[in-house]
Amino acid sequence: MTTPQAQPGARRRTPSRGDRRELAILDGARALLEVKSLAQLTVDELAGAAGISRSSFYFYFDGKPAVLTALLDGLSEELAAENGPWLDALGPDVPALRQAMAHSAALWSTHGGLLRQAWRADDCGPLVAWREGVVQRGTTRTAAKIVRDRDAGLAPQGPPSPEVLARMLHAVRNDALVERRPGADDAQLVDDLVAVTLRLLYGT
Repeated sequence: MTTPQAQPGARRRTPSRGDRRELAILDGARALLEVKSLAQLTVDELAGAAGISRSSFYFYFDGKPAVLTALLDGLSEELAAENGPWLDALGPDVPALRQAMAHSAALWSTHGGLLRQAWRADDCGPLVAWREGVVQRGTTRTAAKIVRDRDAGLAPQGPPSPEVLARMLHAVRNDALVERRPGADDAQLVDDLVAVTLRLLYGT
């Protein structure tokens, strides 16, 4: 029996030196942002954490906000997917809601320092734009669920409108996650988020 030959292009590309340096910058920034704000962090610290010079840093990123934006872009899909099963369900679907809230709490537990930077930013255009994009996508999907549930007679009619109610719900949840203390009891946080969501959307 002959051994199958590898097809052209089937080999996994080995990360280049540039790829490794860029990843080193991102990994170092992620660790530093757990203990420092973006304003406190310096380019020298970011370069030092990656083991490169300041001038080399600017070859990969044009400044601190660009590093943070790159890190946040890596979380965009996770943030969008965390509520998927619940948002696609009809009615309260408490197990799916609880799973969504638990996923949110776990994400903030792992990347809290990074996400808090984006949620508290008010003077950095790229971070504000990223945050608003995440909020807009989330509230649009939540508003669509509210419309479906109201049309099915599973949720009380407004006011407020589905769009306003969805934005209020996301504001409450995000505030709770932003203020989450390191080492906090995530089980209690999940219980609270589930209860608030059910009361706001379904009055239960």
